[in-house]
Amino acid sequence: MLKKVLSALLALSLVASLAGCSGGETGSTAGAAASTAASDAGSAAGGASGPSGEPIRIGYVSALSGDSALWGQAGLNGMKLAVEDVNAAGGVLGRPIEVVGYDGQGQPLDSVNALNKLIDESKVVAVVGTNFSSCNIAMAPVADSKKIPLVATAASSPSVTVDEQGKLHPYSFRIGFTDPFQGRVLGSYVYEKLGFKKAAIITDIGDNYSTGITQYLTKEFTAKGGTIVAKEEARSGDNDFRAQLSKIKSANPDVLFIPWIYKDVALITKQARELGITCQFVGADGWDSQDLPKLAGTAIDNSYYCSRPGFNTREAIEYGERYKKVYNIVPEAECLFGYDGVMWLVQVMKEKNSADPEAIRDGLENTKDFKGYLGTMSVDPATHDPTRDAAIFQIKDGAIKYIENYSVN
Repeated sequence: MLKKVLSALLALSLVASLAGCSGGETGSTAGAAASTAASDAGSAAGGASGPSGEPIRIGYVSALSGDSALWGQAGLNGMKLAVEDVNAAGGVLGRPIEVVGYDGQGQPLDSVNALNKLIDESKVVAVVGTNFSSCNIAMAPVADSKKIPLVATAASSPSVTVDEQGKLHPYSFRIGFTDPFQGRVLGSYVYEKLGFKKAAIITDIGDNYSTGITQYLTKEFTAKGGTIVAKEEARSGDNDFRAQLSKIKSANPDVLFIPWIYKDVALITKQARELGITCQFVGADGWDSQDLPKLAGTAIDNSYYCSRPGFNTREAIEYGERYKKVYNIVPEAECLFGYDGVMWLVQVMKEKNSADPEAIRDGLENTKDFKGYLGTMSVDPATHDPTRDAAIFQIKDGAIKYIENYSVN
């Protein structure tokens, strides 16, 4: 029996390495093979009383190649660890679970294509992903029409679960908090806790995430009594932000809000310091990567951002150590989303005693106090948005430091 377990785990390790090197359709195949290996490992560990029969398949869509693959691979890895744990404990309804991953490349069209393949070809009962609002906004109508629950990870736009006309997407959910909540946290924390009164903002005009957070942090900050002294716009991929930053420098703000994804944040902060901008930098959960301090260097030192609590509870710390041991890499927060996404679906299937997508949808909508590595959350049935705490982090001396949890009424 031990030999069988070791063989199955070796297969999982081998396929995981292949998935990490793959892109496009090849990456999808590797993800599917990895899910099978994880299921086999759980069955072997469970012995004769382990899960059996047709696997329950859960899909995953994310950027498994390209600039954002660091996050996508972390989410898939987290789901694999959850599969291992669930199957070792007997599976779900006596059946093993599998995770099938497809590469959405962080693009809406590719993500829609991946979702269709998961539903039509892989016959998944639910899908986890992505962490990009633009991708989930595009995928939501597909999930609705095909009646398959779609659980976004860190996609934070309100339009992920409720369309522009205010109509609820019945099959779309999320684990992370929304742009309005995150914007309010940032605006309130900077004014109330950091004490800054004059702010500038640089926004990625081509990104729903960036424009959404800009809208809500502006509203909160000014409602508290703060003043926006400069608002500049650019696009991810521009690479040279000096023209906008020069205007910001002239406005002499106390703080510069940068609600962008971490790779652009590194460029913006470096160029800002080169131009002699000395104010405080503050960002949102797009900063939440261990690579940001490495990419930005001293330019990002002493900056703040808001995200989920992350690896700051005993359980999450232990999980992070396990992740590092298995994958030999520093864990990204997305691996917490991947793990919690599987466990949330598993809890719902057990509560409903069913793996039917409609039953899963109903269970997700009525979730109360689901406890995961990201903390405890409940779901608002009217919006499908979770309620959970935000956490404040500081980047100091090349490391990310947890400061405190912070809530707004």
